[in-house]
Amino acid sequence: MKTANDRLPNERIRMRAKFAWQRKRLRSFVKNPTFDLRFKLIAMSIASPLIAVVGGALASYGLVTAGYAFAFCMSGAALGLVVLATLTSRFLDRHFAEFKSAKILALAMIALATYVAHGKAVGEVNAIFQLDASALPHATTAASAMVIATWIYMAAVLPTLIGSAVLMLYYYGKSEGGNALIAFAILMCAVLWAGLLNVQAVPAHARKSNLYQIALEMDFNKRSHCSGVPMDSEGVVFIGPDQRRAIVAPRLVEIERSPRTIFTQVQVPENFDIVNCP
Repeated sequence: MKTANDRLPNERIRMRAKFAWQRKRLRSFVKNPTFDLRFKLIAMSIASPLIAVVGGALASYGLVTAGYAFAFCMSGAALGLVVLATLTSRFLDRHFAEFKSAKILALAMIALATYVAHGKAVGEVNAIFQLDASALPHATTAASAMVIATWIYMAAVLPTLIGSAVLMLYYYGKSEGGNALIAFAILMCAVLWAGLLNVQAVPAHARKSNLYQIALEMDFNKRSHCSGVPMDSEGVVFIGPDQRRAIVAPRLVEIERSPRTIFTQVQVPENFDIVNCP
């Protein structure tokens, strides 16, 4: 009689597959797969850092441009943000569902914060262009978003980063791999968003440079009937409803540009020339 060691390799493989199929958990999962919320969160937690790592690796070998690499990283960060939002929503529904008045108060606080952020954004736009912010609606909207982002950076992103790191180590120590993966995905998401905000929104010079570039692309008119506009100017923004005068953006001067990033730091003019528009 042949022993297990004497059996052919293919026969041993078939026996192992048969024994595995007979296991109740594997058989029930294949016949009736149950992709519950926890399974989906773990799957997204694995994909979130993997997408960002793949994008960074492709960019480091020169296989994709900086724009595509940034899209990869932000896609991974967005997926991690979905995991965080899902867990936060379930936590709030479980523990604070009865506090309906608190939800109304939270909405009122969000509205107040948005109003204050818009006022601060108007001041920043006025300081850059010496012009009524209503003439630069896209730059003002972007400034409001950046102001809110700086608040979120201090109030939510940094605490989330620290908390997720602690939870990841805690669950890893308890050998709870699924929860550790979820915490790791949230940690990676917080790291990516913290890095982006710390470089592009929190520093005053970076925010000023970004707002100026946004205004050039979205608010300044490339063509006009104004007289005295230099040929190398980046466009004009009309002053007042009669559009009789306009400020002129001089030729764009890049201070820092790297092929490894999509962001460029430019020189923001201290003053803008004013021309007549007959």
